[in-house]
Amino acid sequence: MKNIKTFFSLFFVALFASIGLFSCNKFKGNQEIPAYIHIDTFLLTTNYPYEGAASHKITDVWLYIDDNLNGCYELPATIPVLERGKHKVTLYPGIKLNGISATRTVNPFYKPYIIEDHIFQEKIVDTVLPSVTYFSKDESSIEFWIEDFERQVSLDETATSDTTITRTERDAPENWDDEFNNSHYSGYVWIGDTLNYFCIASPEFYNLPNQGDNVFLEIDYKSTDVFEVGMFAKISGIETIQLIYVNPSPVWNKIYVNLGPNITDAQEAQYFKFYIAGSVDESSEAHYYFDNIKLVYRE
Repeated sequence: MKNIKTFFSLFFVALFASIGLFSCNKFKGNQEIPAYIHIDTFLLTTNYPYEGAASHKITDVWLYIDDNLNGCYELPATIPVLERGKHKVTLYPGIKLNGISATRTVNPFYKPYIIEDHIFQEKIVDTVLPSVTYFSKDESSIEFWIEDFERQVSLDETATSDTTITRTERDAPENWDDEFNNSHYSGYVWIGDTLNYFCIASPEFYNLPNQGDNVFLEIDYKSTDVFEVGMFAKISGIETIQLIYVNPSPVWNKIYVNLGPNITDAQEAQYFKFYIAGSVDESSEAHYYFDNIKLVYRE
């Protein structure tokens, strides 16, 4: 019995030793020391009269080296790169569609930031400050519909709504703030008491692309309660398409909603509207602020 125990003891010692040697071997050989790219955030600039405010929620960077995908990284990011010398670096701004981490994607309406000859050096951390814009109409046939509450409000209450959206006081402290002084007003909805439901809708859109194209709805918001974003489609009657519920935020936040798949699914519709809605119990109240609402698509 003692000999058997001794045999098995020696067997397992030899086995684990061989595993250890095998595991260590994968770290031997040509070891490369990476270079690094560090990115804190993206800067977005816009042509305000046509593209609206430079509001964004770019959460990720999609890194391409020599037009090959290196990876998607949440910002801020310090990214190791096993390259040396000059290479083309392309940084695509990434967002979370519908505010969901599982739906991270490149924003197809933002131009990428390109460095034609970035020099990689081992151990060196290069900080890059990417500045991006929307694609221009000439480059990409891009179209904007904008509600920034700086002019006449184009959103209107629906027939079932208890109240409507109003414009805030000029430069009120709760308004969305634009450091370039382009923004002075925001949209505001209050519900409570007997006014416990609101639903505001856009004008009709008759010519939105419907062949699987992206149609992004951007909304800046802060609120004390949940609200819903959806669409109305005019087919034989008015069909309601519920899209997402947005959680409250005590500070200004932003969300991107892709209407494209639902527009494609309802190609027979004569027109579409988007809507924003919310409700509370009779014993509660809620405050909703909105700004920089954009519908962005390619013609």
